[in-house]
Amino acid sequence: MNTTTPSPPDSLMSAIMPSLPLPTSLVWSWTTILTVLTPSYLLLIRYLRFQRLHSYRTRFPHYFSPDGSPTNLDKMTLQDAHRIHMDLSQREFPYLYRRSLFFALFKTYSIPSISSLLLATGQLSATKSASKRATDTEVLIGEIIINPPWEKRGLEALARMNWLHGRWQKAGRIKNGDMLYTLSMFALEPARWIGRWEWRKVSVVERCALGVVWREVGELMGIGMEDLDRFGRRKKKEGEEGEEGESGLEWMEKMKRWSDWYEDTEVRYTESNEKVAKHTVDLLLLSQPSFLRGVGKGFIGVLMGKKLREAMNFPEPPQWQEKTLTWILLFRRWLLLHLSPPRPEWMVLHKIDKDVDPATGKYHYNVYELDPWYVKPTFWKRWGPSALLSRLAGAPVPGDGDSRFQPEGYHIHEVGPEKLRGQGKEEIEEMVKDLERRRLEVLAKGGCIGGTGGGRCPMGLA
Repeated sequence: MNTTTPSPPDSLMSAIMPSLPLPTSLVWSWTTILTVLTPSYLLLIRYLRFQRLHSYRTRFPHYFSPDGSPTNLDKMTLQDAHRIHMDLSQREFPYLYRRSLFFALFKTYSIPSISSLLLATGQLSATKSASKRATDTEVLIGEIIINPPWEKRGLEALARMNWLHGRWQKAGRIKNGDMLYTLSMFALEPARWIGRWEWRKVSVVERCALGVVWREVGELMGIGMEDLDRFGRRKKKEGEEGEEGESGLEWMEKMKRWSDWYEDTEVRYTESNEKVAKHTVDLLLLSQPSFLRGVGKGFIGVLMGKKLREAMNFPEPPQWQEKTLTWILLFRRWLLLHLSPPRPEWMVLHKIDKDVDPATGKYHYNVYELDPWYVKPTFWKRWGPSALLSRLAGAPVPGDGDSRFQPEGYHIHEVGPEKLRGQGKEEIEEMVKDLERRRLEVLAKGGCIGGTGGGRCPMGLA
């Protein structure tokens, strides 16, 4: 009698089906898996990438005809424009949108009357003051365009900006043309940068939304826009009979033609341009390791273009730097379009805090590339990857320098040059009341009557 104990099966499969061989047709090689999954993944990314753009047809159906082409753009409300603009700037293209605004401000330094005033005020005569001015501009612009148009907070930022400019306007030091040119750069540069370097171009409806948002900002800042009428159809005045009103898209086209003319007229080399450009570029390179600053300066020169370089006496970058930067940005475009899923809502970077810090009663700014003004010194902000790169370059991180960079945050009515901190609060409060009345009129004609807010006015208007 054989009492030998049977050996355990070699595998679960052999135990279940000891006499049935596994069909070779079911054995998938890595090549087969990749052949099936790769096109599926690429198609999925393509679908997800354009999902938000395609959703506009259902979210804002009154701006599209049955065949999907844009229509009724002259009827676009401020509320709808704000929602589209938020998708554009915070979800679709947050990286290049933010950098395009900084570059928009930088381009205005090619106007001698602007650069000479900045030097006279001392705001760009030192690294600290230059970084604070750039951050303060970002903060105020962010407060204005990120906050919903029916909230008081954005109007307070507008009032603060108007108050800061008003002193120089009364003294005749700021020309309306310079104000209009600065507005044109903020309106036009994002679409230019996105069109050149991002994974898709700005759509017609999105471009119209940009025009509606920035035109409203310009009007609330009191910037005269009569000169634009020479470069396109005149905007219909309140109560005027005749053709339909001017769309944000038409405004953008007029602004583009006008800004090109203004550049041809006003942009030229002066020593003040060169000095302001040098301070700004030195500031941009401060957070880079010293061995990369030469390349970084060349990349900035590439982005400037020939005309701006000549106006600022900026050296022409070598051809290899232009080709390298172009390749990097085009490769980034390809990665985003084909391999990278869109940013989910939980990953949206909020540049400014929605609520005040209960410990300080102030708002915090959550991003920085220059000095960490108004940034709360959390562990991640001090020791995260970007902070470690800043430390490597010898640049400050949030929490360095005690209170030098105001880590407690900011009050909107205090943003601006240090010597003006806390001044003008009462005047700003009166300005806010006037702006609220103006904004209520706009909202009453727009989203509260026929907008996409489900028939409910966000400011309680019937």
